Amino acid sequence: MDKELKVNGLTFVPYLTEDKIHQEVKRVAAEVREALPAGSSPLLLCVLNGAFMFAADFVRELGLSDAKINFVRYSSYDGTSSTGRVKEILGLNEDIEGRDIIIIEDIVDTGLTACKMIEDLKRRKPASIRFVTLLHKPDSTKTGFVPDHVAFSIPPKFIIGYGLDLDGKVRNLRDIYVIKED
Repeated sequence: MDKELKVNGLTFVPYLTEDKIHQEVKRVAAEVREALPAGSSPLLLCVLNGAFMFAADFVRELGLSDAKINFVRYSSYDGTSSTGRVKEILGLNEDIEGRDIIIIEDIVDTGLTACKMIEDLKRRKPASIRFVTLLHKPDSTKTGFVPDHVAFSIPPKFIIGYGLDLDGKVRNLRDIYVIKED
């Protein structure tokens, strides 16, 4: 893990290592497996773009060969901050009535996107909805939303890497970095 990383004039320092991330992904996948009803073949919804790396690792660790995966895209960020407005950019086109749904998200910050997604999905009458996130910033919530499964609870700082970006850059990093404080 490098000591410092500069992106768009900002300096970032190491926060979570690849090994620590994978350890927590395994733990969360085991939690979810145990929480699912016996015989469930859930529909996994990966929230693009940020959750793609977490989702790939999570789905492999979950180990449910009959689970289906699909992708949705919502957006509420501009640069390093949330706009407070949630837009659905890529939606789900299949029937989910009576299905167990697992939403896989990279980060829950304000909770606005999570609440919007769950509201949209509930109208389609799934059997259940579980919300899994790599990162949760409980101090940043504007909705009181708490995910069902959380790999890491973190303070309200801007982070990058392992799928999380800054203006589309650095999603490819294996570790997670936090903005350096002066």
